[in-house]
Amino acid sequence: MLVMISGFALLAACAGPRPKFNSGVADPKVAADAQYKSANLRPYKVRGETYKPYIPDKGDSLTGVASWYGAESGNMTANGERFDPNAISAAHKTWPLPSVVEVTNLDNGRTIRLRLNDRGPFVDNRLIDLSKGAAKALGVYETGTARVKLKFIGPAETAAKTIYAEAPTRSDDEDRQYRVQVGAFSEKDNAERVKEALSARMDRSRGLYVVYLGPFKGAQRAELRRQEVLAAGYFDAILTRVD
Repeated sequence: MLVMISGFALLAACAGPRPKFNSGVADPKVAADAQYKSANLRPYKVRGETYKPYIPDKGDSLTGVASWYGAESGNMTANGERFDPNAISAAHKTWPLPSVVEVTNLDNGRTIRLRLNDRGPFVDNRLIDLSKGAAKALGVYETGTARVKLKFIGPAETAAKTIYAEAPTRSDDEDRQYRVQVGAFSEKDNAERVKEALSARMDRSRGLYVVYLGPFKGAQRAELRRQEVLAAGYFDAILTRVD
């Protein structure tokens, strides 16, 4: 039996100091008297799984794993808006569209409010898919995934101005090297099978056999490869930076 060691299982809400909001991101506006379109609340089916959207109470929260996605998903969101990967938005399987949601990265304490306007991620153990812009604002862009807490704020304005994070003054991200870590295995035979299946590489670290691809120059190139690995069924793949 294949045994994978993953540090990204769904977690319970963590206690601790109140996180600070990212001052580089403007908050999307909550609609005063908006009603969701019935089309955005109908049950739908993806890969044989049926999802039933619902309207949570204001302040309801969920805790789990966030990933991020870019232009490879197309240029339209599930509720018919233009998808801009650099904007501050996200996808969720069952919360209503469009909504304002507060997202806290439990790994670094960063918090933003964003516009929920798309469906996904349809991968096991993933709670929310951030746009590339939201991932950068929350510090998830480089790591690929992060533990997050979501808080439902309310319905978003239907015709809203696109919100972006402030452009950084300097970024050397594209000069950095990244690896796609497919998994860490306690049994060498299991690691060898995955290594051969993906034409990957393998290292020994802290008693585990780590299977990885790369290194790749720049997080975006590495993330595109990680998405391919996820699509192949290796759902614990993450990005790691090569120092």
